[in-house]
Amino acid sequence: MKQIYWDAVEISNHKFFFTMTQDGVNFVSSPESYLSEIFDFYPDDHFNYQFKHDETVTADVKRQFEHYLTGKRETFDVKLDLTVGTAFQHEIWQVVSKIPYGTTMTYAEVAKKVNRPRAARAVGHALALNPVLILIPCHRVILSNGDLGRYRGGTDSKKELLRIEKSVVAKKATTKKLVLPRISQLGKSDL
Repeated sequence: MKQIYWDAVEISNHKFFFTMTQDGVNFVSSPESYLSEIFDFYPDDHFNYQFKHDETVTADVKRQFEHYLTGKRETFDVKLDLTVGTAFQHEIWQVVSKIPYGTTMTYAEVAKKVNRPRAARAVGHALALNPVLILIPCHRVILSNGDLGRYRGGTDSKKELLRIEKSVVAKKATTKKLVLPRISQLGKSDL
């Protein structure tokens, strides 16, 4: 029987469950879904899991989620344990994992990155099967016309995640270093 550790994080009235094995995080739920959503992604393991809530195992991952969801963290330092997905899906997930924080890419652009320029719909399907929302940031993939498109976590959740990221990036861009005169310039009238 495979030991699965679980925990949850809540932000802005959205609750995300996540699970992990000794090898890494293997699932992040849609907000407002139950932990049982994991079986949509790992259906064959339905009776092979033993779930345990152990904060000593999940504390670091939970803290990273909380920091991300409050705009205090841009990247995650966690291992993933992905035993599901086809080679194509893993290739898509790898490309999406490299989309910079606070930016977006279209489904068509992702398809081009994997040398399948006509596979935008297949990209969308691969992202719908992403078992680790947020960690593989499929919320950063949008439609070519600028609309958000679908998201397993729901459109409101996708919008909120993008808002968090863009506000952090905008805040950094507007924070400029104040230029102060050098000591040797003090007292000179041409400042």
